[in-house]
Amino acid sequence: MFLLNNIHDRDYKKVYPNISGVIFDLSDSQIANARNSEWHDIKPGAIVCVLRSSRKMSTFFRVSSIRKTEVTDDAGGYQHVLIGDIIGKLPKDIKMTDLLNTRKVNHPYLPDNKLSIGFNVANLGDALSELKIKIKNGTCNLSELEPKIDENI
Repeated sequence: MFLLNNIHDRDYKKVYPNISGVIFDLSDSQIANARNSEWHDIKPGAIVCVLRSSRKMSTFFRVSSIRKTEVTDDAGGYQHVLIGDIIGKLPKDIKMTDLLNTRKVNHPYLPDNKLSIGFNVANLGDALSELKIKIKNGTCNLSELEPKIDENI
């Protein structure tokens, strides 16, 4: 599961009016930043949670595709987007720091489970796998929604 930083509440519908389902974006220069190297670990099927200005965790998405766009940033690089759908929500929004502390999450770019400068992407692995979330037909653990990988392939 990945945690993504959109604490500036970037309006993806406004920035990408012709791309449906954008849940997050990152520029070439942000991707090149070592603090965001885990961007390369995100694949279709991955589960992500996008932090907004409230810094509360709430909604979980499944990535369906990753696309380089024609939108450029101030440095002349391109924006890359994650496209996906909502798969579940926490029963109640929880401050990121409180939730990560409760689950004993440790990530080098989340010191004391707080955001750090330049951070946009964190691969939390299975640290939140037992987190209960609401889905269409009830509740389940986040791990039950993780894509199943056939290790025999």
